Amino acid sequence: MAEFLKLATARELVDAGAVKQAEVIGLPGGWTVQLHTYNQARVLATKANEPRRFGTFESALKVLRELGVRLDLLRVDAVQWEAEGGQGVRRRPDRSAAMKLKDADARYVASLREDVLEARADPRPALSSFQAKQQMDAVKAEQQARLDAAVRNGGARA
Repeated sequence: MAEFLKLATARELVDAGAVKQAEVIGLPGGWTVQLHTYNQARVLATKANEPRRFGTFESALKVLRELGVRLDLLRVDAVQWEAEGGQGVRRRPDRSAAMKLKDADARYVASLREDVLEARADPRPALSSFQAKQQMDAVKAEQQARLDAAVRNGGARA
């Protein structure tokens, strides 16, 4: 079984001239990349330490080029490759969650922008810090009085 290899480590191995052969291996529905050094084969891995799967041969080749692997060292093994995997397209729940978070962040930023524009368009005079503190103290005192009255009346609403 081949060991896993992160992209940064793969780049260091290529720069050091330790990679003797690169192999793009076809699997049902995708491709993996394996780098061969003097004494072992290592599969490119994700941050989660799982084999990195490429949806297309071209995307695997692009990573090899970006790493600086000489293409005359490339070997392709397409024996097990199938355009449509037996289990269908492999989903990436980590990417799905990241995209949902990115969308939620974008909605939040848009909401903040709208609130800022609305606040800037408000014709009421601005309060000083002291005036705002006085108003908040008055609101807090009123809420505290309601709470105290509710406690005295045995939990009934005041």
